[in-house]
Amino acid sequence: MSVTTCVVKTLLFLNLYLLTHVQSNEGNATENCVQLYEKGVEAYLENSWGDCVTYFEEAIVKYRKYRKQVSSCRLKCKNDAELSEPLYPVDLENLLFFERAIRQTLCIIKCENENKNILENYNVNLETGSLFEQQKPYEYLHICYFQTKQLVKAASSAFTYLVAHPDDKIMSRNLQHYFDHDVDKKDIVNYEAKDYVYLYIHGADAYEKKGWESVVFNMEESLVDYLQAEEECRAQCEGPFDHGWYPDFIASISNHFTVCLKCKQACKKTLSSLNGEIHDDLLPSHYHYLQYAYYKLGNLKAACQAVASYLLFYPDDETMLDNMRYYYKQPKIQKDYFHPREEATRYVQRLIYENRILKFVNNEFKEIASKTKGEEIKVNVVDVAMTAEDLRGSRRIVLDEISTKKECKMIMEIAKYFAILGDGYEGRISPHTTMEKFEGITLSRVAFLTYCKMLQSKYLKIFLYVTEQARKLVQLHFKIEKELYFSFTHLVCRSALPDSPYARTDFSHKIHADNCIIMKNMTCIRDFPAFTWREYSAILYLNDEFEGGEFIFTSDPFGENVESTVYPKCGRLVAFSSGPENLHGVKAVKKGTRCAIGMWFTYDEEYSDNDRAFGQYILDNNLEHHVDIPVNINKLNLNMN
Repeated sequence: MSVTTCVVKTLLFLNLYLLTHVQSNEGNATENCVQLYEKGVEAYLENSWGDCVTYFEEAIVKYRKYRKQVSSCRLKCKNDAELSEPLYPVDLENLLFFERAIRQTLCIIKCENENKNILENYNVNLETGSLFEQQKPYEYLHICYFQTKQLVKAASSAFTYLVAHPDDKIMSRNLQHYFDHDVDKKDIVNYEAKDYVYLYIHGADAYEKKGWESVVFNMEESLVDYLQAEEECRAQCEGPFDHGWYPDFIASISNHFTVCLKCKQACKKTLSSLNGEIHDDLLPSHYHYLQYAYYKLGNLKAACQAVASYLLFYPDDETMLDNMRYYYKQPKIQKDYFHPREEATRYVQRLIYENRILKFVNNEFKEIASKTKGEEIKVNVVDVAMTAEDLRGSRRIVLDEISTKKECKMIMEIAKYFAILGDGYEGRISPHTTMEKFEGITLSRVAFLTYCKMLQSKYLKIFLYVTEQARKLVQLHFKIEKELYFSFTHLVCRSALPDSPYARTDFSHKIHADNCIIMKNMTCIRDFPAFTWREYSAILYLNDEFEGGEFIFTSDPFGENVESTVYPKCGRLVAFSSGPENLHGVKAVKKGTRCAIGMWFTYDEEYSDNDRAFGQYILDNNLEHHVDIPVNINKLNLNMN
């Protein structure tokens, strides 16, 4: 269709036709948009096509006025409150924030009172408002326009609805029906498109024609209008808070407190910025500097207290442990010098307490979560199950509670129905041992299955979520300042074959390093065909209903000198650097099926996993499509409900 024709006709229809049409029907002036919507449905059911058109058109215009006024009040009042003169010149205990909140509340009340005819009498709540946000009136309007011989408007209404519901095959066929009845595609418009859409298209068109002044004008205007549209959209999010459970006094406080507590725990990240440069260890690093300064000044007691304080935060830090051992050897040092400072102790104790509260909430109120725009805000609290010292090595850690039992079960269902025999790299059926069945599924395949609507999007969402949580924890616990990218993600299940002997001595996965080829003389060659770009590795376990299958760290390539053993269970994450310092393997799975997600990370963006971005793009844009052609895919007998 012609871009210019599309823009002109849409602007004319929205800004002239509908408003003029509503103003000419004064008989419906006292009815709100919900009442008009209901009358439109009634007229539709009674085949009163002319009334159907009138009621729905007026309902749409009135809802737009309502929505615009709500946004205007919230944005105006927020701005006025921020620009107001404080009642006191010093901000104590965040009182300025509450003063501004009160001013903003009073302003919104006044604004609503001044616009009662639009706001109070429109009877719009979350449920009825969603009818308009989902463009439901156009689902009726296209039929009413068709019956009144207004085919272009009928097709445009169908198109407008289809933009909001791209997977609606019935509406797609309806639109095609209009095209088959001589409606020109260039005349079709989206009645709900924002002005910046037209401006952007004009700018792009001018670019193709080398009309540079027009490009600048339209793109600048598009940018301004886009930002304003975004602000209005954000203002719509500031509606009533739905607790999602019994909102009596105590329950309301507890629910809100939990949300606030989660927010407070994010303060560390907020405060870790030094002129834009992030330092994850900003607070404890003070003690790192202090211990050395005090030592140089000869105040050994203060130096030791600083060492002990730092170790509260990072008890496995080798550098500080070496410092502590050094101080211990000094003749004037007494053991009671190594007491953490009071403020450090209080900070860490509070952190531990808050983590336990959040863990309690997460465990005891599993389905209770605050919701914003329909999305759950979940609190994730993890436990350090084994430190590097426990694991008898360096750059190693085991964390628990990374995922819930429900999440583990859902991810295992992906493997149950869609896993493919083999290693996921070269299609080898038995890559490590002939005694086990090895099945796996890559992230790219999970994303593709979701795109084809063979897998519900919630499974892809959980898969992406838990693995991203793992990446963040690896970055956090190893204090990695560089950007850490996913290189490969693989969901794997290993099953003991029915005829395999129970007393096996082979490995389910032999001893190896993840970024180099280990030799018998303990040299590790970081060259092809090794995955040399890998820097860190992690395995997230999903179950423990099997025998054997222990993860081990060893000091030799044969597994004779086991340094430590990790026993898998749901939500347990073992993470480590990928080099020869962390040789590892998996003992034989003797009975049952062991499932886990393997993740490998890199600093090199060139080797980052594009499949993750594709999966997120599918979720963000609701890009789930039914497959219209035969697909040769394993195990389609799904029962995911």
